[in-house]
Amino acid sequence: MVLYTLDAEFVMMADGDTRKLDHMKKKRRKHLAACPHEFPELLMLQEKGQLKDSDIRKALDPLRRNAHGEESPNKNREG
Repeated sequence: MVLYTLDAEFVMMADGDTRKLDHMKKKRRKHLAACPHEFPELLMLQEKGQLKDSDIRKALDPLRRNAHGEESPNKNREG
């Protein structure tokens, strides 16, 4: 998840798991793929200085499950 922009070419990223907030990754924009997900609640926490790694993990967990082909726990199942 992109946390903030450094300049026109670089952003800082964290996932709350392998890349924690205290050791974010500097990444070139051209190496990233756009994702249609936004997390305004995380932005508010970051602006207040209250964002934690666990908040990022919770937000990204449903996306990780879908990417690995797992069904969402909220999805209705038949039978």
